[in-house]
Amino acid sequence: MSIVKYRPDIDGLRALAVMSVLVFHVNPGLLPGGFLGVDIFFVISGYLISLILFREQAEGAFSFAGFYGRRVRRLFPALMLVLAASLMFGFFALFANEYERLGKHAAAAIVFILNFQLLGEAGYFDAVSYSKPLLHLWSLSVEEQFYLLWPILLLASRRFRCNPGWVIAACAALSLLYGLHLGRISPDKLYYHSLPRFWELLSGVAIAWMHQKNGTNWLPSKLHPARARDALSLAGLALTASALLAFNKTLPHPGLATLWPIMGAVMLMASGPGAVVNRMLSWRPLVWIGLISYPLYLWHWPILSYARIAESGSPAPWVLWLGAVLAIVLAWATYAGVELPLRRAAGNGQGKRRVTVFLCCAMGALLAAALAVVLGKGMPERPALQYFKKNEGQMVREARQDASCLALFAGKVAPVYCRQNHAGERMIAVVGDSHAHVLFSGISELAAQQGYGTLLLANSGCPPFIGAVTGRTPAEHAQCAQSIETIVEALRQDKRIASVVLASRGPQYLNGLGFGPVEANYNFPPIAARSSPAGGAPASPEQVFTEGLVNTAAQLHERGMRVSYLLQVPELGVSARDCLGRPLTLSQQADRCRVPYDIYRGRMQPYRAQIASLAAKAPYLHIIDVEPALCSAGGCSGLIDGQLMYADDNHLSVAGSRRVAPLVVKTALPAGGQ
Repeated sequence: MSIVKYRPDIDGLRALAVMSVLVFHVNPGLLPGGFLGVDIFFVISGYLISLILFREQAEGAFSFAGFYGRRVRRLFPALMLVLAASLMFGFFALFANEYERLGKHAAAAIVFILNFQLLGEAGYFDAVSYSKPLLHLWSLSVEEQFYLLWPILLLASRRFRCNPGWVIAACAALSLLYGLHLGRISPDKLYYHSLPRFWELLSGVAIAWMHQKNGTNWLPSKLHPARARDALSLAGLALTASALLAFNKTLPHPGLATLWPIMGAVMLMASGPGAVVNRMLSWRPLVWIGLISYPLYLWHWPILSYARIAESGSPAPWVLWLGAVLAIVLAWATYAGVELPLRRAAGNGQGKRRVTVFLCCAMGALLAAALAVVLGKGMPERPALQYFKKNEGQMVREARQDASCLALFAGKVAPVYCRQNHAGERMIAVVGDSHAHVLFSGISELAAQQGYGTLLLANSGCPPFIGAVTGRTPAEHAQCAQSIETIVEALRQDKRIASVVLASRGPQYLNGLGFGPVEANYNFPPIAARSSPAGGAPASPEQVFTEGLVNTAAQLHERGMRVSYLLQVPELGVSARDCLGRPLTLSQQADRCRVPYDIYRGRMQPYRAQIASLAAKAPYLHIIDVEPALCSAGGCSGLIDGQLMYADDNHLSVAGSRRVAPLVVKTALPAGGQ
């Protein structure tokens, strides 16, 4: 076995990885693939940790207690500081549900299952990622889950005389293949799932296996050693740098495209410390950043997250860059003031045991504190939240379903949103997606006053447009198509329905983009045709949307129903609660809850033009425009007469529903309400 010495170039590569992540989180436009720094960290971690494993197991000196004791002493000091600081700051800066979520994330991070906790939430590029100060700790969970399994598997391979190289290759292939499978059937789960990430760590393990056997300068004997190492390192730098500059969130990740940056990192590490690029990576400033890379990674995201939270998602650029500098300062202080002293205190075997026990006990106390936040429901009685309590009820969305509506689907799968009010001989049906759901309360109250009942039938993220589907996978397309059929068939068979109001979030279905700071990273496919013509080009989202709306409206009109379509209500773009002011802010933004009219019209213009073109195709389709109820010449406001018009960044609140209901009911009901 070869003895592999400390490699300063590895710390330089760490610096490249952590600074890429930092720049990406400050301004994604500067480095679109900067998030790949995490993947580079996985390769480095697999390499360094496995070097120790291979050596100890070959010498017969390996023990699980020693291995996991090292992990505790390496990870816990900085992690405890960041978790404690995040929980304490959150006490003053977060609303109750946000603080409760922070407690859940902290507890999950402590026991290294945060990635699984996040699987049940939205993805890495979701609408509210910036509001999760501990989001970045998912990567630690993936690493520790790997190191829970890998030493056992490596020991088993030695016991049964399996070549570790073949074990590494087989496990990496299975991990990559599972990731490709998961990306097809459930892409939202791909980013945080452990198994599709293990091949990245195993890429580093493979290099460690070769270097442990043959030394860090090993290359096939037919190659000229120096030239081959230089060429390999230059190719590795080209792959890594180009990936950081050109990779983006639209590429399936992790997946085959991830081989691009991973192979770049592997080439740099395989080329050895004497290669030309690796000598550059050994530059002292880079090595210094590499030495503090772990605490820097831990500190940077909570700081940037809280800055964005405090400013409703739109802090000034200088605030974020100042936060990045603060993260570097705190990382250095953590390294010099906490990590190094604890390493010195550990010293011999007895000292290591004492430090390990102390860290485990301290982390246990922190776990108890995080669970107390969760059990306390985010501590809503905190002084910082007293101003907010009287308005909190305005943001509660009403129930999705009720027994009266579900009874109409006995033995069948009911729509996601299914409610009925004041059932009688004459009914208004409110049909669509979640934006139809939030209209129900206001419409049902006003319709009842005019002798009409109201029936809500709606899907989630799937408008009931015949011939159209939404989703990321074939399974989601099929589910959407089935949901549309369920609603349309229910409408056809219900003879009570005199009028149908169709409502959906139109702009998002046309371009796949969200709106405002909350949805800056929203990425969901636009609406698509259920089936494409053989050999022909697929229809555009605009064409699919228009034809689907007309198809549904025509079928309902033929059944004698009055059909109306509600133009998308103005989108707010920030969390509704921010309209009332954050518990802790960096600046006073009086207009944080108002969307300037030119921005609103810019977002809506293509969509409104598409709907206007329907006049000739479907003259029986009545268009409802509620803009006058929510907008003025200055813009569209989420707070009117002291009441919140929205429950979140784009769905109306109960008060908002009541405000627009008169415009809806006036158009939806036949003349004179008869």
